[in-house]
Amino acid sequence: MVGAALAMATSAVSAQDLGGSSGASSGGSSGGSITDTSGATDHSQVVGHMGLRYFGTTTMAVLGGAGGGLPGYAGTQNNLTIGSPSGAMGVTGGNATLHTVGARYWLSNGLGIEGGLSIGFSSGSSSVTVPTTMGTNTTNTDVPNFFGIGLQVGLPIMLAESKHLSINLSPLLGFHFATSSITTGNTATTTVDNSGRSFQLTLGANAAAELQFGFIGIPQLALQAQFGLQLRYTSATLESVPRATQLPSTATQGSFGLGTTVGPNYSLGDILSGAISVIYYFGNAPGR
Repeated sequence: MVGAALAMATSAVSAQDLGGSSGASSGGSSGGSITDTSGATDHSQVVGHMGLRYFGTTTMAVLGGAGGGLPGYAGTQNNLTIGSPSGAMGVTGGNATLHTVGARYWLSNGLGIEGGLSIGFSSGSSSVTVPTTMGTNTTNTDVPNFFGIGLQVGLPIMLAESKHLSINLSPLLGFHFATSSITTGNTATTTVDNSGRSFQLTLGANAAAELQFGFIGIPQLALQAQFGLQLRYTSATLESVPRATQLPSTATQGSFGLGTTVGPNYSLGDILSGAISVIYYFGNAPGR
């Protein structure tokens, strides 16, 4: 997304602005100095228009191998620790990442709405063939299937704006759910149906600075940096049901805490995926 934004920026330096103007003589925002404060603000030109944006990632606890997860379900998963039940037949756990993409719409100069959806699905198997004295022996192994879905909504409130930069506060509410399962064993006494479920509920707010590129003639393109606090409830459950007895074993872990919307490790990847995003507003500005 960042690469596409830079490509658009390069090609649009001498192109039309939101209203179709191509030069200063026509009264448009066709570029100029970044310190120029004359004319309408970039933010005012995108009010009433839909903007596409990337909200970031959410990590969900799942069975090992599901959704590209890492092994270690009996260890720490997404800030919580959960032990495998006795009937799990060695099933491990991991993490799956959901990416949230959505839209922002400014209802007025001071108030907007935004929402994003995340969805993921995976299923597969692996095959290993080894030579034997009788030829070859092939072992097929299923990979845990995975399905995840999430929704995040926000209400951006404008706090201050200048020619190319605006500051907003955005309360947010989000929930994410993931499920994964696999059957292990190959006899009546060893076959076990294993399943994992995780849920996250998030309530918080981000303070965001949005830089729009009107100084190079494309105010509809923006780069946003955000940071905030969130209250999050997380739960995860691992259940194993031996087919021989049909008696389920279940392990459940829940956590509740307050933290930042970026992190927890504050690596470059955390910052880029959680704090920095690109927004592109579609359409022509009203009255231009």
